[in-house]
Amino acid sequence: MHGVVLLCVVGSWWTQYGDPELNRIVEKALKQNVDLQSSAQRIAEARALTGDAKSKLGPTVSGTGSAQRLRGGFAQGIVRIPNPSGAQQSGSFVSPFETGLFQGGLDMKWELDFFGSNRAGLAAARADVAAAEQTREDLAITVSAEAARYYISLRGIEDRIAILKRNIATQQELLELTEDRVKAGIASQLDIERQRTLLANTEATMPGLESDRSLHRNRLAVLVGEETFTVSDGGTLTTPALNPNLPSELLKRRPDVRAAEARLAAAMQRLKQARTDLYPKVTLNGLVGRQGTSLGSFSLGGGNFFNIGPQLQLPIFNSGRIKSNIALNDARVEQEKLAYRNEILTAFEEAANAIAAMERQKEREAKLAAASASAQTSLELSSDLQRAGVNDFLSVLDAQRGLLDADYQRAAARTQVLIESVALYKALAGGWPN
Repeated sequence: MHGVVLLCVVGSWWTQYGDPELNRIVEKALKQNVDLQSSAQRIAEARALTGDAKSKLGPTVSGTGSAQRLRGGFAQGIVRIPNPSGAQQSGSFVSPFETGLFQGGLDMKWELDFFGSNRAGLAAARADVAAAEQTREDLAITVSAEAARYYISLRGIEDRIAILKRNIATQQELLELTEDRVKAGIASQLDIERQRTLLANTEATMPGLESDRSLHRNRLAVLVGEETFTVSDGGTLTTPALNPNLPSELLKRRPDVRAAEARLAAAMQRLKQARTDLYPKVTLNGLVGRQGTSLGSFSLGGGNFFNIGPQLQLPIFNSGRIKSNIALNDARVEQEKLAYRNEILTAFEEAANAIAAMERQKEREAKLAAASASAQTSLELSSDLQRAGVNDFLSVLDAQRGLLDADYQRAAARTQVLIESVALYKALAGGWPN
């Protein structure tokens, strides 16, 4: 149930990348992430506190009952008159005795909220619920963005592994070709050793990439709330179109901004509640019941009792406690005002940084694509010239290293463009500046 709500709140922005595996991972994370489940319990806690605050607006009625065995009974209003037999008696008019005493009734207490203390407490509790809900929405956006970021990074690592494998295969073929040329007497053993060195260095890069791939898969497992998680092959990731315009209303809808606003509202209500302590409190008390010396005597009308009336409590001297509490809540209001202001500034900063970073990465990717094409051409020309005896083998090695570096950087730049787009989605709370 909570997962469905979250999908509606943060929007399915991840579907813009056109990768069904990314969709599956993000949606599973929103439904199963442990942090999100904990956040849902914090909302339940805040709602329970709201019910407690709401109960203070109405009366409380409790049932009472007691059964006692007593001697005398003067405090309870029970007396026993001696038998008027005419015999001469001395001492008290009331004779000592032992008897049972059974009581049952209803006790009522109702604080009449003339100055709005309990109403302010209820408003503060409701604002706390709103803040908890917005905090959970913000966490949902963070979780979805983290799942997307790690998946995109994983795909980038896999791209670099594929590039590495292609280069290893090419370098292995060139090593075998060089060995044949040495046998034919048209190349030297030095050329073989140089090619072997380049191949070994290239192969040494593979374990680090495979380790990074495992780390990313493990992190995705944690995000989706599973001990082990298998990532299937996905489609081609497409970078969403970018409009550099940044409407401010998109930033104001961010859950962290709305949560800060709700916390400010709660602090203001608690300040109002603290100020009501300066005024009298009026409580209406009531009690009704019956009492008797046996269970059967409950039916007698003489055992009825009741009382009802208001109770006034007026603060006269409290050693400055009320004023200190007011000052405390006033300071908290000012803190929440500054926190709200800071959330807005942070939202603008994150969005502006994400847009700038994405634009720069797209420019970098375009230049690296051109560099990769040139490096491929350079390798082909160097190999042809080396076979023709015009260039030495060092030019071929340099061309191989240049192609591997260019392909690597191009793949990394493309991955970074996608990651920056995820950061922009997160900064805009799942929105996009159309």
